[in-house]
Amino acid sequence: MKGDKRRWLRGAVIGLGAGVVAVGASHLPLLENSENRAFDLRSRIFADNKRADPNIVAVVVDQKSLDALAKPRAAGGLEQGWPWPRDFHAGIVQYLTKAGARAVVFDFVFSEKSIYTQVGVADDDTAFAEASRGQRVVQAIVLTPEGNATADREWAQGMREAPLTRRVFPAPASRFDKATPPIPPLLRTAAAVGSIGFDPDDDGVARAIQPMVAYAPAGSPDAIQVWAMPFAAALVTGAEVNLEGKGVNQKLRVNGRGVHLDEDGRMVLRFHGGEGVYRQYGYAAVLRSAMRVAAGQPATEARPEDFRDKIVIVGATAAGLLDLRTTPMGAVLPGYIVHATALDNLLQGDAISRVTMRTRAVTVLALAIACGALAALRSARLGLGTVVGVAVLYTGTAVWLFGARGVWIDVVGPALGIAFAWGGATGYAYFTEGRERRFLRDAFSRYLAPDVVSALVNQPGRLALGGEKRELTIMFADVAGFTTLSEGRDPREVVTLMNECFTALTNVIQAEGGTVDKFIGDAVMAFWNAPVGQTDHAARAMRAGRELLLAVARVNDAWASRDLPKLGMRVGIGTGPAVVGNVGSNTKFNYTVMGDTVNLASRLEGAAKYYGATSMVTDGVVAAAGGAVPVRELDMISVKGRAEPVRVFELVQDNLTSEHAEALRAYAKGLEAYRARQFEEAAEQFAAALALVSDDGPSLEMCERCHEFLKSPPPADWRGEHVLTSK
Repeated sequence: MKGDKRRWLRGAVIGLGAGVVAVGASHLPLLENSENRAFDLRSRIFADNKRADPNIVAVVVDQKSLDALAKPRAAGGLEQGWPWPRDFHAGIVQYLTKAGARAVVFDFVFSEKSIYTQVGVADDDTAFAEASRGQRVVQAIVLTPEGNATADREWAQGMREAPLTRRVFPAPASRFDKATPPIPPLLRTAAAVGSIGFDPDDDGVARAIQPMVAYAPAGSPDAIQVWAMPFAAALVTGAEVNLEGKGVNQKLRVNGRGVHLDEDGRMVLRFHGGEGVYRQYGYAAVLRSAMRVAAGQPATEARPEDFRDKIVIVGATAAGLLDLRTTPMGAVLPGYIVHATALDNLLQGDAISRVTMRTRAVTVLALAIACGALAALRSARLGLGTVVGVAVLYTGTAVWLFGARGVWIDVVGPALGIAFAWGGATGYAYFTEGRERRFLRDAFSRYLAPDVVSALVNQPGRLALGGEKRELTIMFADVAGFTTLSEGRDPREVVTLMNECFTALTNVIQAEGGTVDKFIGDAVMAFWNAPVGQTDHAARAMRAGRELLLAVARVNDAWASRDLPKLGMRVGIGTGPAVVGNVGSNTKFNYTVMGDTVNLASRLEGAAKYYGATSMVTDGVVAAAGGAVPVRELDMISVKGRAEPVRVFELVQDNLTSEHAEALRAYAKGLEAYRARQFEEAAEQFAAALALVSDDGPSLEMCERCHEFLKSPPPADWRGEHVLTSK
C-alpha cells in the first residue's frame, strides 16, 4: 500500500513537472500555431451557414462587375474602368436607403479626392457625400502604428470631429499614430467611421477583432477612440454597444448582453462559412437596378425588397483589388467576410469565448498530474491505455463545448501535458537523471528544430523574454515579379505559387544552417550564428545567397512549362553585432534579431536594385568568409545611419564564361580608375565590360556616373564613395 502511495506521489510529481513544461511550451510559436490550427479545424467542422444572419448582405465589386461596367455602351456597359466615378456609389446609397436598408457600410477607404473631381470632369465626391448625408452610412478608416518619421504630427483632417468616436485623456500608451481617413466631405456626412484594420495572429490568420482602437498623432496628450467597422455598423443600426475598463479588465456589452473578450481585448470570431455564407449581389447588378428605378422603370435584379431591413456591406471580391484575408475556413476570403462575421457575432451574441490563460494552465497541470499518477500505478501498456482514454474524453469534451456552447478550450497544450506525464511516469524506473534529460530532449524534438531544442534544454530560461548581443550574419532576399504573377490569377493559385517558391528558398537557407526569421511580403529574412554558434556563419550566408539565385532560376525553369512569368531575386547580406532573442510580450513573443546590422542588410538588398545587381554584401562579410565564395567589388557606398562608407561586393557564380571573366576584370580596372578620379579611363573600362556582357547592371550604372562626373566633377574631398539617398 505504501509502495502504491509512493508510486502515486512520484507519478503526480512527475506529472506536475510535465504539466509545467507543457504550459511553458504552449507559449512557443510552434505550439501556439498548432492550437490555432486546432481552432481552425473546429471552426470548419461546426461552420453552419444556417446560423448566419440573413439580414446581413453584401454588394460586391467582383470581376464580373468590373468587366460589365468596362464594356462599351453599345454592349450594355458604361465604359468605366476602376476606380469608378463616385456618383456610382451615390446612386448605390440612394437606392439602398430608399429600399429600406438599415445601414450601408463601405469596406473601402476613400482617402483621396476622386480622380474625376481632381481633373474637373465631375464633382462626384460631392454627389457621394450628399447622398450619404442624414443616412446610416458607415465609412472606413485605416489606423496604423508607425512610431517613426511617418507618424502623423498633427491631427488628420476632420478626425477630432469624426462621427461616433470618443475622446480620451490622457492618450493611452497603446495607440495608433497614423490615420488614413475618408476625405472631409465623406467624413462629415457619414453616420460613423469604422476602423478596417485587421489583427491577425502570428500565422497571418484573422481569428479575432479589436472592438475599438485609439488614435492620436505623435506627441498629442489626448486621443480619440474609433470603433472597428462591425461595431460602428451595429451602433448606427441602434444597437447599444458599451466597452468599459482597460486591458484584461475590459468588458464589452451589446444590448445589455456581455460579450467575451480574450486576454488581448479581442472578440474571437465564430465563422459560419466561406464566401457564400452571406448573400452577395454584384455591384453592377445593383447599379443597373438603381439606374432603372431612377428612370421610373422596375428593377429586374437586386430588387429593393432584397435590401429592406438589411445591413448592406459594400466590399470587394475581385482578386485584383487585393482585399483578401486568410481565415480559419482554410481559404483566402474577401476582407468583408471578416467584418460581416464580426457584425453577425456581435448582434447574435455567438462570438467564441476562450477560457483565460490561468484556466488553461490549471487545466494542463491538473490533467498532467492525474495522468502521471494513473500511469505510475499501472504497467506501461495499461498506463498508456488509461491516459489515451483521458485524452480522448478531454478532446471530446473540448469539441462538444466548442460546437454546443461556443467555448474554446485548448487541446494541444493538454495533449502535450498528458503525453509528457505518461512518458515521464513510465520511464522513471528505467532512466537515470542523464537518461531523463535525453527523454526530455527527444520529447521536445517532436515539435522544435534540433538546434533550438539543444539551446532550450541547456538553457530553459530562453523560454522567457530577453536577448543577447552577438556577431551575426543577416540576409534579406527579395523575390521580384510576384506582382506580375498575381495579376489575373485566382488568389489561391497565387498563394500556392508563393509557397512553392518560398519552400525552395527556405530549403536553401536551412541547408546552410540558417534560421528563417520571417517572411515579409515577397521577401525572406534569415540569419546565421544563432541560436547556436557557427564559426563560419559568414561563409554559410554567402553560399546560401549564391544558391538562392540558382534556386530561383530552377523555379523559373520549372514554371516555364506552365507558362508562368519569370521571377527575379536580390540578396543583401551584412555581418556585425546584433541582439538576438525572444522579443514580444509575456504571452506572445518571437525569436528574432534587432540592430543596425539588420538595417544595413535590408538597405543592401535595396541598393542591389539601384546597381542592377543580383546581390550585395559588405566587405565585413567577405573578410569573415575568407574567400568561401568568389566576389567582385562593386563600389563604396554611404548609407543612412552610418558615418563611414562601406565597400560592397557582388556574389559571383563558379564556371564563368571567358567573356564574363574578362568583363569582371575590365570592371575592376574601371573601378580603380574611378576612385583615382580618372573618369574618362574608367568610363572606357566600364564600356568594355558592357561590350562583353551587355546586361551587366553595375557596369551600366558606373559608366553613366563617370560621364556625369566628367561634366560635373565631385568635390575635392571625395573619397570614391557614393551616397544612397533612399533605403
